[in-house]
Amino acid sequence: MVNRAYNTLQKPLSRGLYMLQLSEESLEHETQIAIAEFLDEILEVNEAISEADSPDVVAVIGAENQAKIDSLVRRISDAFQRSDHGTAKELLLFLKYYSNVAEKVKDVLQKYVG
Repeated sequence: MVNRAYNTLQKPLSRGLYMLQLSEESLEHETQIAIAEFLDEILEVNEAISEADSPDVVAVIGAENQAKIDSLVRRISDAFQRSDHGTAKELLLFLKYYSNVAEKVKDVLQKYVG
């Protein structure tokens, strides 16, 4: 149980989702993000990762994505401190997509190493 709690609190996305759960809210019932511009950005980033011809290109994409994640984590923290769960939910949805990009970057970089 302690290991599960540690793993949940260690990552910003799972920690934020847990904090929403404590407020008796969740993202499970949320619809997909309807912001076309944001979804276009995510699609473009995923395409850039797929088309990258070197690990350096993927690493740059990963660094840019991590900067966005770091900014979102700060904004989510601020929203929770203000008890603004609506804003936290919206930002957590964005974080979910950026976290998926980070995982893809990690997987692609591992392929270059392995």
